[in-house]
Amino acid sequence: MRSRNYKIAVGCLILMLAACVKNPFSTRDSEYPYGATGTWETPQAPEVAVRNLLFAYNEMIVSNYQLCFSDSFSFSSPEDSIDAVNDGRGELFSLWSKSVEIDVAGNIFSTFQSEDTLDMFLLLAASGNYSDIIEDSVSVLYRLYYLTLISGSPESRDTTTIEGLAAFHLRAEQLNWWTIYLWEDIPANSGQDDWGDFKARYRR
Repeated sequence: MRSRNYKIAVGCLILMLAACVKNPFSTRDSEYPYGATGTWETPQAPEVAVRNLLFAYNEMIVSNYQLCFSDSFSFSSPEDSIDAVNDGRGELFSLWSKSVEIDVAGNIFSTFQSEDTLDMFLLLAASGNYSDIIEDSVSVLYRLYYLTLISGSPESRDTTTIEGLAAFHLRAEQLNWWTIYLWEDIPANSGQDDWGDFKARYRR
């Protein structure tokens, strides 16, 4: 009798498990990635974080762009800041935080996306004069930038290229996700237009 009751109990347990909608031992479904729109790669290395910035800028995707930066991010453009103070516009570069950077990028992207007569293309290249500093949890990547701005109709194009050096300071945060916490902008030629000048025009 005891053996028969035991078999009945085991049979009931098997039926209960079989009736479960979800298998308790199955692996969970993979989550939709944050950077699903456009070109994006999980930034498990500092080089990937900077590459994501490049793609986000060229594809003009704010949601991808903001993932490149630490919450404590700041933008520094010393020469531009000095010029702005001398011109009585010191606020242009003051307190340039992550929220300011994202707002500025959003203004730039929406302007170039809405105007058929405007186009923009960014190129980043390794610098021969500065060597990257890559450590376990912090790194500095130096990139020459060439930001090409195109305006006008197809029949009459006006092209301007802004050049300079960007020093991206990065750190590994949770899950070894690398983000940019400081961006220093150095113009190619003192006194000439640079990326900082371009971005400042869209700070509102």
